[in-house]
Amino acid sequence: MNELIKISDNVYIVNVNVLGLSEWLATHVIIGSNGLLVIDPGPNLCVDSLVNTLIKYFNVEDIKGIALTHIHLDHGGGTGLLIKKLGSVNVYVHPRGVRHLSNPERLWEASKEVLGDLALTLGRPEPVDQGIIIGLDDGSVVDLGGTVIKAIHTPGHAPHHIAYLVEPDNVLIAGDALGNMFNRRIYPVTVPPFNLVDYLRSLNRLSRGSYRYVSVAHFGYVENDCDIFIQRFKDKIISWSIAIASFIKEGIKDPRDIYDELLQSDQELSYMFKFREVHKLVKGASYRAVLGVYQYIDRLLNVEGASIDDLLKMMFSIGNAPTK
Repeated sequence: MNELIKISDNVYIVNVNVLGLSEWLATHVIIGSNGLLVIDPGPNLCVDSLVNTLIKYFNVEDIKGIALTHIHLDHGGGTGLLIKKLGSVNVYVHPRGVRHLSNPERLWEASKEVLGDLALTLGRPEPVDQGIIIGLDDGSVVDLGGTVIKAIHTPGHAPHHIAYLVEPDNVLIAGDALGNMFNRRIYPVTVPPFNLVDYLRSLNRLSRGSYRYVSVAHFGYVENDCDIFIQRFKDKIISWSIAIASFIKEGIKDPRDIYDELLQSDQELSYMFKFREVHKLVKGASYRAVLGVYQYIDRLLNVEGASIDDLLKMMFSIGNAPTK
């Protein structure tokens, strides 16, 4: 696939080839009359290739800011290093992410715990000067001149997650608020620690929009029928939750065994495992997604004492709830 992908007149995806893997992370470049905004530069591992691509297609002196959907290493870990190469620009992030950008030590330790050696491959994030970090409240906008980027708080994948709506192009940059896509197959990015209630509420909120394009971080975008695309993720997380709850009630306690059961019943998940997770950057990604849901459901059933009926009522009540 091309290293630069045009979504609309003002929105592009930079497709950096990382360790021989293409279509791993969609770094977005937003164009306005007053400059450019880069969304999700990726980890340190990507920065040199990203800068080379930006120089090839854009005037990097026009870059006015970097925005993050969230601070996980694969999305924002390279922010500090990128600033060193670009010069000081504003960095936009959820308010809860501000302190972790200026002092990434806790982020780094948590990343090593969850990702293991993959964190070392992605690289340790460098601190960002707190004076250039701007926390975006829900509904805040970044105005590039003729192009406006609106922040939509979408917790679930992470409590500090933001999706961005780019107008007038009507492009929703979803980050990891929805999930992963490869060859049109999808699954939710529900890695630990995962919150099912927040995730469903965010999906519900995003589903009320009327978008021309929806772009996900891993990887690509869809045009038109965006409501159906979002609904697929809602249907997937509901089916996973019901299946995992049933497996737990049947006495299956090991999350690896539950993952194996889902691989047998979910053809999209099986496809991802067989054809996408052949590279070390994505190996184990689908298992971590299942693990996050398993941990949430296991706690709900075995710690909080809920039943499967309680789970169903909760999920469907959120799905039918009005949202702002």
